[in-house]
Amino acid sequence: MAKARILAVDDQRYFRELIAGMLGEEGFQAQTAASGEEALHILENADFDIVLTDLVMPGMDGSELLHRIKERDPDQEVVVVTGVIDVKTAVDAMKLGATDYLLKPFDRRTLTVTLDGILQSKRLKVEHARLLAENIEYIGERAVYARAIALFSTLAIEPLASRIVEGLCQEIRAQGGVLWVAAESGPERLDLAAVRGLVRVADEPETVLADELPSELLEGRQRVVLAAWGDGKEAELPALYAVMKRDGIVIAVARLTDKLEGEEFDAVDVACVEQFLHFADVAMTNALRVRGLERRSLEDPKTGAYNFEYFQDVARTEIERANRFGRNLALLQIDLGSPETLEALGDEHEVNGWLAAVVEQLRRLLRATDLLAVDNQKRFYLLLAEADALGAAVLKRRALHALEESEFLTGIEASRRPQPRIGLAIYPGDGVQLESLLRTLSARTDAEANSRVVSMGLDGMSLAASLHALVRSGELEKPGMAAQIVRFVLSEVARRPRDRGLLYAAPGRALRRVVSEGLEALRDVPTRTELVIVTDGNRPSYLKPGISWVSPDRAPGLPPCIIYYGDGPAYAMIREEGRNGSPARLFHTDDRGLVEHLAFRLQEELSLPLTLGSEVKA
Repeated sequence: MAKARILAVDDQRYFRELIAGMLGEEGFQAQTAASGEEALHILENADFDIVLTDLVMPGMDGSELLHRIKERDPDQEVVVVTGVIDVKTAVDAMKLGATDYLLKPFDRRTLTVTLDGILQSKRLKVEHARLLAENIEYIGERAVYARAIALFSTLAIEPLASRIVEGLCQEIRAQGGVLWVAAESGPERLDLAAVRGLVRVADEPETVLADELPSELLEGRQRVVLAAWGDGKEAELPALYAVMKRDGIVIAVARLTDKLEGEEFDAVDVACVEQFLHFADVAMTNALRVRGLERRSLEDPKTGAYNFEYFQDVARTEIERANRFGRNLALLQIDLGSPETLEALGDEHEVNGWLAAVVEQLRRLLRATDLLAVDNQKRFYLLLAEADALGAAVLKRRALHALEESEFLTGIEASRRPQPRIGLAIYPGDGVQLESLLRTLSARTDAEANSRVVSMGLDGMSLAASLHALVRSGELEKPGMAAQIVRFVLSEVARRPRDRGLLYAAPGRALRRVVSEGLEALRDVPTRTELVIVTDGNRPSYLKPGISWVSPDRAPGLPPCIIYYGDGPAYAMIREEGRNGSPARLFHTDDRGLVEHLAFRLQEELSLPLTLGSEVKA
């Protein structure tokens, strides 16, 4: 049996093979990763005693990887590797939670002594924990009371939810726990708030409807019941469901699974959970009341939107939640003009009334889980939980249309009328910290005023005219460049199969072959990108579910082009044949705002829904 499982992370293949060889010869079971991103993916699916990572790597460096690992599992042992000149960086990593560090170059003995020391320390911790667990049996009632009383030390929903799940799992030795808490829109819907242990987050519903719970819990006869859970074989496995209530209404529900050592839950477990719930009821009731008071007290009195400070607090919490559950979220910034521009529209009372009308207009577009705030510069911010780039872009365009067509905006003289601009940033594609997301958001909002859509007047043109105008502003094509771009874009779709996106291709004769080859390669890839091919002739052989074939008669005059918009990179390429033997012209861009405009204009002109995968005739 191997001494321990080690994950070694280094971007250089030589060092990965060297370290793996050393570890194998010393009796360790080693696995390697070539990047921080690959290491995080491996850690999602397997456990390791120690992670050994280089500090200096392209992309996600060792410090960022350490931070992400510790967010996921604070108890994970991590050893960082660096050169002598970067000792300060290694010391900083120790402050972030690294267990130890090694300096390159190191020999087998140094590596082994370091790892053995960490493993010995870990064994002592485990033994200490075991002894504590044995002692707890002698003070059972006092331990339950102490854990339950600790619930009252926090009034924040998610930290409290985590404590409740942890406490319930400890009480009955359950290895998996999930907790849903009543949404702000009302107790009929409960949102995922915490998970613990042997739970696959991706399989858990983000929302549970109260009327879907076991009937015994709803009818008030019982607080804790054994019921089946999951699908297929898992549906036969018993789970404990426990509800927290306020005035007879369910405010939270927990599901506990996988009792230690394969035992079944029994009447003693039910009694322990019921005892714990007496405290959890009060703690969760208090937290929900505080949440409601915070919302009401943190509204901007002039507009009715929340203030920016509260928006930042909620955004940080949602980013942590998205990281924990592997979700996306979107931030939007709506700029209606500078404070001076708005002040010129009328007196303060008139402007505030106008902004309050904007808030009301925007709220009609939002879900109960979304958040709308305003800062002291009168810029609005939207937080869209569980939103990807495509969904957020749809809302952005609806918001722009609603504002531009609203009575309170069209009623202002055209020469004085503000021109709304909306920027969009997505977690994690545009950043993993709120500060970086806000910087991206501000830059994209500012860029909207100077975009080619505005400077070239693309909004007032047909899509075909827009594409021809763009390609005329491009450059002469270098040999094979258009085909190379098409291959790159289609390879990105294959490389990011879980990202949702839109890809439109009008290959024409010049690009028909390379598009066909790229789509043939995607035949067995279960991508979430919706692909639309605008081409005439016979039915293409590469059609499959998720690929739509559209007649060019639906959007006449399109030059050969490919447009890709989604969670990952955004890209557009347009090609136009030269005249009288002159070289073809080419325009290509990764400007997200411009690509978004082209993708949705094409969708509108083709009259296509966002769920495609069929033949669409003219």
